[in-house]
Amino acid sequence: MSRSVPRQQSRSRRSRAAAPLSLSLVGALLLAGCAAPEPRGAGDIEALEPVSMEVNEEGVPEVTVDGEIQAEEISSRVLKDGDGADVNDGDIALVQTAIVDPASGEVTAENFTQGSEAVFLNDTLKEGNDVLYNMLDQNNVGAQISFFMPGSQMGQGAPDQLMVFQISDVRPARAEGEPVDVTDDSLPAVTLNEDSGEPTIAAPEGDAPTDLVVQPLIEGDGEEVGEGDHVTVQYKGVKWSDGEEFDSSWSRGEPSGFPLSGVVAGWSEGLQGQKVGSQVLIVVPPEKGYGDTEGHELQEETLVFVVDILHTMPPAQPAEAPESTEPAPSESAPAESAPAESAPAASASPESE
Repeated sequence: MSRSVPRQQSRSRRSRAAAPLSLSLVGALLLAGCAAPEPRGAGDIEALEPVSMEVNEEGVPEVTVDGEIQAEEISSRVLKDGDGADVNDGDIALVQTAIVDPASGEVTAENFTQGSEAVFLNDTLKEGNDVLYNMLDQNNVGAQISFFMPGSQMGQGAPDQLMVFQISDVRPARAEGEPVDVTDDSLPAVTLNEDSGEPTIAAPEGDAPTDLVVQPLIEGDGEEVGEGDHVTVQYKGVKWSDGEEFDSSWSRGEPSGFPLSGVVAGWSEGLQGQKVGSQVLIVVPPEKGYGDTEGHELQEETLVFVVDILHTMPPAQPAEAPESTEPAPSESAPAESAPAESAPAASASPESE
């Protein structure tokens, strides 16, 4: 899920004050047991009343827009309250998203059938995207929330955008599972901060291993990481040569996410087959790290990582192309250029270069 959704605007185009109920009416509603809850959300909540969503037996979202959405500001509305676990600051919310044509209700893209996206709730998200933060923090697992962004908020000629989210699960931002006994005394000891779970890696001793070492420290019980998955992790890395820390998501204050197809071989091989919730110690020799990256500051270093696996999502599958009666383009026609891969966040990150 993108964090580029603008903040909630400070004023609503129209708002409705709740009229006081007479005691007799309150009593009647209590006896009937059918009082409808006040709609919750942000912005022009009433404008999103036409929107509803059901998820069919195949897990595909089906959205209905029963009327025109007339909102002049960024707005959200809770379509369905969740009855699962609370979502709190410091948690990772797993979110399913449907992108919808606001005029017809047609779902043009969705990840319900491919896997939820991980969103970390922290001050950075709250300050940069308070609408998204509040949508998650004020709801429980199972909640469905509509989100509307009028084209007028995005520039001249931009179309209106409608999305419907479902909170599918919530996870802690640290490994949780059964501790694993480590019998290899040659590996550096790892201790955890009791409150945060942040690891401290003792300075390695002796000669560095020449082969990749993968040592589980905590065994989780979640999904297995597959080849090419997009993983969300907390990690810390030190150099075997001197124990100096060179990279850490803990130091940046939030988990990191990336596809295993874009990291060094030691990471992709070391994490594949591990389960969500696990913590893994990975010792990466140069040939499976940055050994082939000429001039890299870590080119000749054996690297030690402790990785908490928080979430995994299979790589996105391309949509099936609709059948066409048009003739195929000639081989000489230029192909559409693919988007460039994003650059690593830092030179010492586990992403390949």
